[in-house]
Amino acid sequence: MHKGERVNVIMPAYNEGATVCNVIKRVLRQKSVDILIIIYDKSSDNTLSEIKKGMADAGNRAILVYSNAKKGKGYAVRQGIERVKGGIVIIQDADDEYYPEDYGKMLASLSDKNPVFGYRKTNSGHKYLLGGLATHVHNMAFNLLYGQKLKDINAAYKVFKLGMLHGKKLTQDGWELDPEIAIKLSKNGYTIRSVRIRYKGRTFSQGKKIGVSGGVGILAYIIKARFFD
Repeated sequence: MHKGERVNVIMPAYNEGATVCNVIKRVLRQKSVDILIIIYDKSSDNTLSEIKKGMADAGNRAILVYSNAKKGKGYAVRQGIERVKGGIVIIQDADDEYYPEDYGKMLASLSDKNPVFGYRKTNSGHKYLLGGLATHVHNMAFNLLYGQKLKDINAAYKVFKLGMLHGKKLTQDGWELDPEIAIKLSKNGYTIRSVRIRYKGRTFSQGKKIGVSGGVGILAYIIKARFFD
């Protein structure tokens, strides 16, 4: 719980057998977390068995949802959000690029008027020049079009109260869900705060999934949604 509100963590998991068990355990060690909702997409590795291993001692604090369609991260996250009854939502990847230990600082900055997005100022792992450039362009486009001062629209960590999406249905199945959440929070009148988080980038051989086409799709969606959504 955080200030009397239930904290719900949404974690999509696809081909993350090397990391998902440890991430589940780290999430559940955070005292603020009430429920972890894991959405499993049919994987080609041992992700499912590792999820079950991580959940072994979780009791009713973790539930496993089997994705009913293989459409992408956005679709999986939306399936998780549909199961949230109220309170606070935190988006969590199933890899080890992010630190659940940073939940506290993000929750501390959350308010009734301000959702919170993580800000990856430093990267202790692998760095991609094109990835950094894409995020910079996405930030500039989003801030210009929606009147925000967001520092990292592409960071996985997004923390908001479920009610902040009132009247706005999430529809994106792929990577475009990241800007969609930001856009719909903005259109509902909220100012998004950026909070510095720790980050450890990984390589494609280690499981990183988003590529150039994903970056282009995000930019196109940011622009299109401003005028046609």
